[in-house]
Amino acid sequence: MKKLLLVCALSFAAAPVLAENHLVTADGTPVAQQSKGGFQGPTKSKRIIRDVISSLNASDDTKVELTGNLTMSLGDEDYMFQDATGEISVEIDDDLWFGRTVTPDNTIIIRGEVEKDWNNTSIDADSLEVVQ
Repeated sequence: MKKLLLVCALSFAAAPVLAENHLVTADGTPVAQQSKGGFQGPTKSKRIIRDVISSLNASDDTKVELTGNLTMSLGDEDYMFQDATGEISVEIDDDLWFGRTVTPDNTIIIRGEVEKDWNNTSIDADSLEVVQ
């Protein structure tokens, strides 16, 4: 019991030291100018995938912005999307349509992220834009 109380007391004492401000602005610069070292350079996570073939090889939750066409409905909220590099299934929630009708002849832009399952890669759409 005494060991548990000692561990709790030490944890509370160390909390302010560990809970420093890690806020950054939109361009990635720290809000509080503290020089603590570390890596400064390009970040893979800020890369946005722009074609289907790259999406198929991307990691889970990678951001995508794909321009192409919906070729068919796969049922429910799933559709087949195609661009010049290939095709991939896309989940488009009903609330993203905003009453618009899209045909295979319409060019659209889908923004979302890669969803990797056991043996399937798809796109979970966050927004859909019809190119006029």
